[in-house]
Amino acid sequence: MKFYNKNLWPATLMKCALIVLIGMILYFGIERYSKAEIDSVARQTVTTQKRLIELQMEAFRMESDTISDLIFDIETKKLMFDVQNGEDAEKIRKELLAYYLPVYEKLSRHNLRHLQFHLPDGRSFLRVHQPKNYGDSLLFRPSIERVIHTHKPVYGFEIGRNYGAYRAVYPLFYRMEYVGSVELSFAFSAMKTALEAVGGGLSRYFLVIDEALLKKSTGKKELENYRPCFIDEKFVIENKIGKGARLLKESGYKVSLLPYREFYTILRNQEVGQEVLYTVSFIPLKLVSDGYGGYYIIVHKDTGALAQVFSMTRIAYFAVGLLVLVLLILTIMVHIYRLKAHAADIDTLTGVYNRRGCMKRLKNGNKRYALLYIDIDHFKKINDTYGHDVGDNVLKEVARLITAHIRKDDVFCRQGGEEFLLFVANASEPQAAAIAEKLRKHIQFHKFEKVGNITVSVGIAIRERNESIGSLIARADKNLYRAKNSGRNRVVSEEKKDSD
Repeated sequence: MKFYNKNLWPATLMKCALIVLIGMILYFGIERYSKAEIDSVARQTVTTQKRLIELQMEAFRMESDTISDLIFDIETKKLMFDVQNGEDAEKIRKELLAYYLPVYEKLSRHNLRHLQFHLPDGRSFLRVHQPKNYGDSLLFRPSIERVIHTHKPVYGFEIGRNYGAYRAVYPLFYRMEYVGSVELSFAFSAMKTALEAVGGGLSRYFLVIDEALLKKSTGKKELENYRPCFIDEKFVIENKIGKGARLLKESGYKVSLLPYREFYTILRNQEVGQEVLYTVSFIPLKLVSDGYGGYYIIVHKDTGALAQVFSMTRIAYFAVGLLVLVLLILTIMVHIYRLKAHAADIDTLTGVYNRRGCMKRLKNGNKRYALLYIDIDHFKKINDTYGHDVGDNVLKEVARLITAHIRKDDVFCRQGGEEFLLFVANASEPQAAAIAEKLRKHIQFHKFEKVGNITVSVGIAIRERNESIGSLIARADKNLYRAKNSGRNRVVSEEKKDSD
């Protein structure tokens, strides 16, 4: 039946929910795309930093090899050989110190930290940087043990009794005999300076070391040169290097650095009235032992790639939010318009179409209709006897009964007062008469509150080809008039006449 939907809100709310759902899908799509783009930019930064560190390690290796070739000559190797053959060790130590101390002092100005000779059994023979400290076993260090067993150079970061350093340990041979080893080591500050120069000042490099690992090798006095790392207190950072990590400290960023893995985070900082983005890379520090003992932490200032992604993301979020808002407003405005439009087409008492609404639904051309013109018998008497409220209830109940027994393609409306029009789609006159008779009996035998039983009279007309609705109503009204004059409570069609 073509009948007014009394409650348009469920459909409107469903539309609003769909708009919000689409907005959420777009939001999460943008978020996913943004994260993927940010991850791509940040991962590229991490990869670049990692490669730079690897290149710098290779540079240290080449530098160490060059120094080794230049300063560890055959005379030095012979002196180490003489120590093994019972010569005066103290005299040889002084001779080595006299030769290598000036060399060390020059090289230390170029970031060399340690220069040390070892005996074949792993004991320290001479620390040029600490000549009074010798004789202790260094076998706890994997680099020394590996050189003793392989007689090959060893390179890498290692924690010793005095700090951690990048070490190059070379075996010494005299007349094909292994006579000990010599070690060159560089501080992290050397790498930091070189890498930050390559980065053009956009990157800051820091090194944090596992505190438990450091305590196993380093003395208490040396430990005073470290402070707990503000990211994870299980790790420490050198005091003088830590001073440059203001951004990391002030950000309050905390994360567990164990287990070792390569990762990054994005930090924001307000500088000169604008927000600046930083990619903080965490790259595990590989040791000579092939394990890990800390992290390189690289703070890289964004040059625009991240800012562009974040800016585009904000614009996209705003656009989606604006789109959802506009669509919601338009949906509600359409809903309000439809409410008003339908209200003009609906009889406020019965909830069925009024004559205006009925005519709007019937304006679709020459569709065949049978019209049932229905009138409640003696309705004025009901109003006079029981009052208008009861009369109104009778009208609503009659409309409900008729509505319950008609089809979806039929059009039903209140003509005015106690009169109703029912347009039955695609019905012949006998079919229309049968429907009218069925409705008349339903109403006749229905018990109305306070009133009891009432009856209706029905006039029928079948729409002719190209006939106007007005003409159809006039012919049906004429048959309704005949039904009333014939005693009421009956159906009258154009073919003939009455039925009880």
